[in-house]
Order: sequence, then C-alpha cells, then structure tokens
Amino acid sequence: MKRHAEERLGRIARLDLNQGFGFIETDDGDEFYFSRDNVLHPPFEHLMPGTEVRFITEAAGDGVQAKRVSAGKHHIEG
Repeated sequence: MKRHAEERLGRIARLDLNQGFGFIETDDGDEFYFSRDNVLHPPFEHLMPGTEVRFITEAAGDGVQAKRVSAGKHHIEG
C-alpha cells in the first residue's frame, strides 16, 4: 500500500517573482524552497509574503523541498 505524503502548514516567507521561486516557513522554524511549478492554487504571481499555505515535502537534489503548494481557506494556529 502506497503511503501519501502528509500535508504541512506554513506561510510564504519570501518570494522572487522574477526567478519564479520562494520559501515557506513553518511555525517550528523549518524553511522549504518551492518553485513556480510546484504551486497549485492560486497562480504563483498571486502569492505574497505572509500568505498561509498547505504543502507536502519531498526529497529533491538539494534537500527537502515543498511540493503541491496551495493557499486557501485554512488557518494556522499560533
């Protein structure tokens, strides 16, 4: 049986709109890189620092990255 990755919550820490990437910070202080190609909703260009997002993590060439990034109606406790 295949296990699905667990969704995590975080906030957009910073973005480089020109280069098409950003970083998500979680409440426990972890930070994850993500690229424009990993954003599901809304479009990458509509994200802003501080936006709350859901995502999964996945091992990549340079470490663990955020995948399936989406902003929506979820609230981060804190």
